[in-house]
Amino acid sequence: MKKNLITAVIDSAMAMKCGLDSAKVAFTDGLKTIDDGLAFTISQLSSVESRVYEVKYQNIRFEEFVPVDSSDPEYVDDVTYLSYDAVTMGKFIAANGKDLPESDINMSKSKIPVFYGGVAMRYSLDELRKSQAMNLPIDATKAQANYRGYLEHKQKTAYFGDTDRGVTGLFNSDNVAETALTSFDPATASGEEWVDMLNSQLETVYVNSANVHVPNVQLIPQTIWGYLLKPMTSVSNITILEYYLANNYSKSLGVNLTVTPVFQLNGIGTNSTGRIMSYELNPMNLVMKDPMPYRTIAPQPDGLTVKVPAEYKFGGVEVRYPGCALYTDLA
Repeated sequence: MKKNLITAVIDSAMAMKCGLDSAKVAFTDGLKTIDDGLAFTISQLSSVESRVYEVKYQNIRFEEFVPVDSSDPEYVDDVTYLSYDAVTMGKFIAANGKDLPESDINMSKSKIPVFYGGVAMRYSLDELRKSQAMNLPIDATKAQANYRGYLEHKQKTAYFGDTDRGVTGLFNSDNVAETALTSFDPATASGEEWVDMLNSQLETVYVNSANVHVPNVQLIPQTIWGYLLKPMTSVSNITILEYYLANNYSKSLGVNLTVTPVFQLNGIGTNSTGRIMSYELNPMNLVMKDPMPYRTIAPQPDGLTVKVPAEYKFGGVEVRYPGCALYTDLA
């Protein structure tokens, strides 16, 4: 009896020392199964890349299409600008006539509202210690993500405004005229039909503005951009886009035209099939007020974390001259 007890104790000690799973002894140490042992081995043989890969998002492009003005004081809640319409026309008169027509000016005042916004990042003290030990700059990474959040908000407002605050953006402004293509099929249209359709948008802006505004930018939904890259049927070795850039209405008036696809134009417009925008890009014509660009505040300790707030202030897109632009919705 005593011998069996001593034998059991020895067997138990040997099993635990050697890492063996015995039917006689409940195994409680280390690696329980071969799968766990293999996983442990792989984890020791694996290395961690020093670079952390960021998830890719759409490019922030709104400043290519909208002039941004940061010249106003950062404390303002709105920006006022004055506009006037001069009424004047001479006429033939007698040599001693006194009925000279008089010029006059009608002055009006408009306001561009701007709104206060913010975003914040937070670090725990423990993750800061770990990121320092692993040489992974989590503080800088979160700061980049925080700034990206600001830019995403700004781009969304630049393109579509904010319905809760009653402001519009570049692609849904109340000050821009709208037309619709009723008999144009992008999939079957020839190169000549594409050129005629796009040129008609430029001509409409120029004619409706009494020859004041010559469009220099034409934004195309991403969904139809591929059609412009097809060969021009009547001209060899050239695409529809290449031909159009060399033979468009604006170029005939001495203005170079930029044509580019924009993802955010997909699925909007009257028929939710996409919208073309043709306009004269000029800080006098349209603007996005940005009196307070992104700015971080001093880090604020909060328990075992550190919070870093950021503030900013901007508004929607103000189209000062309605005749400078045109929306064309696809059928």
